[in-house]
Amino acid sequence: MRNPKEVARRIKVLIGVFQAATGRKKEEVIKILKDKDLWSEVSENEKNFLLSPEEDSRFIALQLGWRAEAVYILLWALNHFNFSEIPKDEINLEQIKEVLKADDFYSKIDAQNVQLRDPEEIIDMFERIYRINWELRDAQINDKELPDGYDPSIIYEWHYALEWLIKENEEWDYIAVDT
Repeated sequence: MRNPKEVARRIKVLIGVFQAATGRKKEEVIKILKDKDLWSEVSENEKNFLLSPEEDSRFIALQLGWRAEAVYILLWALNHFNFSEIPKDEINLEQIKEVLKADDFYSKIDAQNVQLRDPEEIIDMFERIYRINWELRDAQINDKELPDGYDPSIIYEWHYALEWLIKENEEWDYIAVDT
């Protein structure tokens, strides 16, 4: 499992990518990431997006905008959010959208003071999300009704982030989300 400081740094990078994907000038985001000594943490795909002209990156921006959901579950892993049931819709995206746009959020996730939840709790969440993602994929492949009203995009992002969190040797761009 990754250490909490690495998770905090990944969250900060994802916040920058989210900001750029939702309209903030890429040059500003790049400057912030470099000033905060985070540029080396930016993945190859994220760098390609941040360095590409706007007209060449609109589709990628839509995809990367969903990374706010990855931020949400990683913040949960760092004890920033609690929930008794897995949220079933984008309400959690709306809850954090304004927070993610604020510059001071970079400093709110202080890598010196972060702690991960108990590993068993994280593994339990991973297993729950894995099962839901499997059910969603099975329903999509076999043209069935989606179970329990879960949003497949949200569950995918959570699965992706939790896979990265648990598999410490995997690079962000190359996480396998097998179901």
